[in-house]
Amino acid sequence: MYAIGEIGLVVIGILIALQLNTNAENKKLEEKRQEYYTQLIEDLNREIQIFNEFKNEVETDEFAYKQYLKIYEKAELEPIEVYNELVKLKMYSNSFTFNSSTIESLRSSGELILFPLEIRNKLMDLLHLQTEIMKRSERNDTGKNNLLMHLGQIRGASTLIKSLEDHSVLKGYLNIEENLPDIILGLDAAHKWKNLSETETLGDLELMKKDIKIII
Repeated sequence: MYAIGEIGLVVIGILIALQLNTNAENKKLEEKRQEYYTQLIEDLNREIQIFNEFKNEVETDEFAYKQYLKIYEKAELEPIEVYNELVKLKMYSNSFTFNSSTIESLRSSGELILFPLEIRNKLMDLLHLQTEIMKRSERNDTGKNNLLMHLGQIRGASTLIKSLEDHSVLKGYLNIEENLPDIILGLDAAHKWKNLSETETLGDLELMKKDIKIII
């Protein structure tokens, strides 16, 4: 009987040790999960900040673009007037980058499994949406930049026409005015392209912002 009791005590001791070990492991996992939650919320809040900054820049550019369009309300515009208004507009597209390092780290390490299935799915959907937004934005930029590259070959820098005012020989030699119709059409198309593509990106980012708020 004494031996059986001793065995029983040993088994109970082993079970208690296993339970304590399991509890310790669970505590470690929970602490790690909470650390990831904190990192993720910081990342996601930064994404919202990036969106708000991009939105402000796009709205500023859109206002300037609408002001440019108002010049066509004037009768009998001179070509150089249109050109001068076009070169006042910001040509480069507003840029943004996503702050998805924590999600990428969780995915590559396999530790995304620490999160409930619903959150895992939403994080992966967010990552996919961000990838698609970046691809569309890059395609739009490529198209616009190709157009601008061609324009650069027929007009030089945006300041060249003004720089040539006191250089009649060089101005006559380059004869940029002959290309002015193509330059105006190209610049107008490029700015329209920029406006439409940034508006599209803004719409995509609005959807992303809603998803982020749900995840948070």
